[in-house]
Amino acid sequence: MYSAAMSYMADYGSELRDQAQILALLQEYDLAASAQTARMFALADTLNSRRWLSTQERNALFMAARAQLRTADSSWQALLESGEQNIPLSAQHGQLLLDEQQLRAGLNLTTSSSKDLYQRLQLSGYPSQAPAAGGHVLSIERQYLDTKGQLLNMQELRSGDLVVVHLAVRATETVPDALLVDLLPAGLELENQNLAQSSASLTEASSALREWQEAMQNADIVHQEYRDDRYVAALAVPAHEVRHLLYLARAVTPGRYVVPPAQVESMYRPEWQARSASVETLQVHAR
Repeated sequence: MYSAAMSYMADYGSELRDQAQILALLQEYDLAASAQTARMFALADTLNSRRWLSTQERNALFMAARAQLRTADSSWQALLESGEQNIPLSAQHGQLLLDEQQLRAGLNLTTSSSKDLYQRLQLSGYPSQAPAAGGHVLSIERQYLDTKGQLLNMQELRSGDLVVVHLAVRATETVPDALLVDLLPAGLELENQNLAQSSASLTEASSALREWQEAMQNADIVHQEYRDDRYVAALAVPAHEVRHLLYLARAVTPGRYVVPPAQVESMYRPEWQARSASVETLQVHAR
């Protein structure tokens, strides 16, 4: 029997995913051969404008690329010139990792083949500075507190100190599939609250944290993981509401450490994402 409660079905699709699947089908069944090249270029242009990809988009792109490789010409050859270097390319050697010197020297690609030859240049690297806080649709804030609910001075931690990590997640639109990842800085060790023999528990924290604990219990948290180097939670974030999460960590190893930001994103709309502001470093002193 049909009911209004059953009328909604979440759709994790996108134009990129659908176009990649269409191209894969056309190639697999050898249909509309004259339109395949135009679709491939349109798909590449769309891909170049995207910064994040969902799991379904990645899978569809893989299927399209696999179908393309099955029908690709295996006899092509080309020559890549970079400065004084001449690098032969072929179907058996079609991918090449270029270093900075080769890129600075300039690139020139030539072929004697009369068939069309397509090339793609992709640049990757690491930023010299940490990414700024902020996001799109989602936002996330993080606080480091003591067990009394007071803000901690992260430069004055001592080995053995307990740290309560408070995370607040908000969204301007409903995000039913948010994934939160909070990487622990070296020097802190996560207290796994799923273990019965855990040496500390949030139930022992002060009443100042009780409101957040109750809010966390009422939140739609689908999954939590207490890993060696991070806390992970999958949850739903309704529009214009806040979801509070708490977990415990302990200062263990003396030293000075960089603190990465907490991150949250929609698992199927990865452009909906956010990073928290963060203290640059923490200092753990020997007790």
